[in-house]
Amino acid sequence: MSSDAHLGGSKPDPLATVPTECYDILRHPRRLRLLEVLGCRQTRLSLSELTTALIDRTTTDANGQARHDIRISLVHNHLPRLEDDDIVDWNDDGVALVDEPPVHPADLSVLLDLCDNENAQTLLETLVDPVRMRLLSVLDADDQPLSIEQLAGRLSAHDGEPFSDTERAAVALHHSHLPAMADIGVISYDHESGLVTRYDQAVSIVE
Repeated sequence: MSSDAHLGGSKPDPLATVPTECYDILRHPRRLRLLEVLGCRQTRLSLSELTTALIDRTTTDANGQARHDIRISLVHNHLPRLEDDDIVDWNDDGVALVDEPPVHPADLSVLLDLCDNENAQTLLETLVDPVRMRLLSVLDADDQPLSIEQLAGRLSAHDGEPFSDTERAAVALHHSHLPAMADIGVISYDHESGLVTRYDQAVSIVE
């Protein structure tokens, strides 16, 4: 079985304005949905209202156990992490985005698309990374297969980050980033030719 979630279009790098220290909180679909809900509301939501909104977006199973599980995950995991990163304000009056959050829900539409995929958490955990998102942008902009050397050059030329030279970039690409991205069907990596191809601006998972 296969499923597609598009990564591309007019804004190929959805994390361009997001501080890298916030990437970790974006690797879970429930946190992304939580940000989506808060971004659509102008008022503070109670924990009960937030739980209901998440159930409406994430599951067709609205029984008591599902509601309990979501509420517990909010209280003990997602809300504390978002609060620690100064993204939400959470108190006895409810939950709301801070006035100027470092992560704006409107900038995360491409990642939210991934949340509809049955493999959402695997995709997010693999792709929400400064190197891998930049790789997708480079491949999308070039619209043709690129060699590891070309990709390494693009990465090391980007304000010196995340690699200080092309050799270090090439090693990291070969041993870490490209195999991980190929495993989830985002790219094709030909070890023999060293060429990397992005799959038609889409993530394709085959089970």
